[in-house]
Amino acid sequence: MAANLREVASAAGVSLSTASRVFTNAATVSPEVRERVLSASEELGYRPRVRATRQDTPPLRNLIFLVRVHNRVGLAAMLGDFYGYILHGVESECRRQRISMRFALDDGSPLDEQLERLEPPADSGILLVGPFTSNDVAAVQRHDYPLVLINNVVDQPVDAVLPDYFLGAQLAVRHMIDAGHRRIAYLHGRDRYTTRLRLQGYEAALHTAGITPDPHWVVSSSMSPQAAREAVTELLQRDTGCTALFCVNDVSAYGALLALGDAGMIPGVDFSLVGFDDIELSNLTTVRLSTIYVPKLEMGALAVRRLQERANDPDGPVQRVLLGVSLMERETVGPPPTTTPNASYRPGRANELLVS
Repeated sequence: MAANLREVASAAGVSLSTASRVFTNAATVSPEVRERVLSASEELGYRPRVRATRQDTPPLRNLIFLVRVHNRVGLAAMLGDFYGYILHGVESECRRQRISMRFALDDGSPLDEQLERLEPPADSGILLVGPFTSNDVAAVQRHDYPLVLINNVVDQPVDAVLPDYFLGAQLAVRHMIDAGHRRIAYLHGRDRYTTRLRLQGYEAALHTAGITPDPHWVVSSSMSPQAAREAVTELLQRDTGCTALFCVNDVSAYGALLALGDAGMIPGVDFSLVGFDDIELSNLTTVRLSTIYVPKLEMGALAVRRLQERANDPDGPVQRVLLGVSLMERETVGPPPTTTPNASYRPGRANELLVS
């Protein structure tokens, strides 16, 4: 594969921004430096991408919204429940800035190969959406495209936009503590950076209240409704004494609601719970779900603006942008029951918590 601008800059002994200015004919580059960069580019076979040069024309004119999901079955749920709103925010901001947007679904092949097939124009930027890795980030950077991660962080310097998951988890758990709960479980999801932030916020809120977290209070699922239903059913059958539950997201919380219904328990009366994301589903159940609101449209728009800033300043400082979240108090949190939930567990009862 042909060399990229970073490799040229390294070979010439200059910064990335200096090498970039050579190929945009900036007057601030000395003849000696220009010669070094051009010699290095010729030796390495680097072919500079042509960018717009008019000062009133933004350098970013095209954008690829590249999404990774764990399986194709989860794509519809992923886009409808959470990322669909982010996509709408991205599309609206692209329209406002007159940026052409393309949607692409990660096909599982190396990202270098995918970018070769996608052939983004020279004035393109990339939004990586979902659980991409450091290797994926490195692949995009080798192609010299500006890049922003959405709802993800990797161990590599790259711009990212995501909700304040740590704060959101604290708000959820504090709400249940304020209602009188002392034994609060956490329904964890796939182990990744964003779910670990929620776990850390959950534990921090308990510690602040003088409650020692118990590892037995944490249960994991794949974040699908059925997996969450099974995990919470297992939690209720164990002798944990938990009277409340913080769920990693609203989809998992819906599965938890189904498990409570299976056990003949009323949310907010026999057992309390709080979700995360505030998707439409959280306001459509018979007992409306208390949850953490995430500004999904704003997240998408902000990612585009950050990508434009990165295109304008490729050598500028990396920014990790955290969006504020808030508690949506609805109907699934109440005071602890007078008897422990486990004692009243009645499997097999018809579930009445379907979407209304």
